[in-house]
Amino acid sequence: MPWGVSALVLLTACAAPAPPPPQQVSPFNATDTAWVQLMIPMNEQLLPALEVAPPALSGFAAELRASHENELVHLRQLRDRAGLPKTNLHAGHQMPGLVSEADLLVIRADPSALAGKLHEHLDQTAKLARSELENGTDAATKEFAASVESSRREQLGRLGQG
Repeated sequence: MPWGVSALVLLTACAAPAPPPPQQVSPFNATDTAWVQLMIPMNEQLLPALEVAPPALSGFAAELRASHENELVHLRQLRDRAGLPKTNLHAGHQMPGLVSEADLLVIRADPSALAGKLHEHLDQTAKLARSELENGTDAATKEFAASVESSRREQLGRLGQG
């Protein structure tokens, strides 16, 4: 190998490696991701309870079903944009506003129990949305949380009048 080519090979081998590409910073903080990961099961687990609404709540339950299903579309888009897993981190949990299997059994046995669970769910999800508004950093997630909080307040008002 001629000396000039050898020197070029040595210089190339000794050159500092190219710096890694800059890390892309996620606009999602822990509050954003926790909110999305909790709101999905909160909405999903309410849907079966709405199917057994007593006649006095059937129209309202149908409206809640539609609004919660629409929210789920948006929440899943946020989850995917944040790169979060599709697994339910809250499966089997007992927490206010989350309709558990035990809650569903009670509601199926006595549909009049739905009103109390709806109030709890709407109130709790409004509080969660407020927490996202106060502590989240992703603009789109916060904007959606504002919409959810407003909807829940309106829904709570209607439920209280029913």
